[in-house]
Order: sequence, then structure tokens, then C-alpha cells
Amino acid sequence: MGNSMDPVHIEHTADTTHVALEAALGIRDARALHEKLNTVLAAATAIVIDGSRIERLDAAAMQVLAGFTRAARQRGLALTWHSPSPVLQQAARVLGLEIILEMAS
Repeated sequence: MGNSMDPVHIEHTADTTHVALEAALGIRDARALHEKLNTVLAAATAIVIDGSRIERLDAAAMQVLAGFTRAARQRGLALTWHSPSPVLQQAARVLGLEIILEMAS
């Protein structure tokens, strides 16, 4: 918990959970990201992920996002991306995670 900045900000409304990802997500953020996203799954509402701020992320963060997307789908939760940044889209493409992340165009 030594990080001064949360990797994600979560806001709940009546029927939707909004998840805003920070600009830089790396291996040091992976555990906190995973724990925060698990709370989103527990809320069992529709999920909107804002990836517009992402400027840098690594494979560990992408793996957490892929696992989260898969878990949301298994629970039958609607998940949509809001403005995924070009960096996020490129990382998904390079790592072959577009379909798992439901970002395929």
C-alpha cells in the first residue's frame, strides 16, 4: 500500500460501476488493480471502463484487465470500454488480448 496513487478510481451509481484507469499501469500496480477490480465484480452491476487516460502500461496490468474482463463475462455482467486510449488498444493488439478484453472492432 505504499503507492500514493491508486491505479484505478471507482464510482458506483444505481445500476453502473464506472472504472477510471490511471495514466500509467505497471507491475507495481498489478496487485492493487486486481484487488480494486474484484470489488467491482462484487457490486454485480454493469461496468464501464474508462481507459482514455492510459499512456503507459505493461503486460502485468494487461493480464489483470484480461482476467477481470473474463470474470465479469462469466458472471454475466455487461462490460463496455469508454474511449480506450491508443496505447491501450495497441497493447491489446500486440498481446493478442483484443477479443478477451472485448475491444475487437
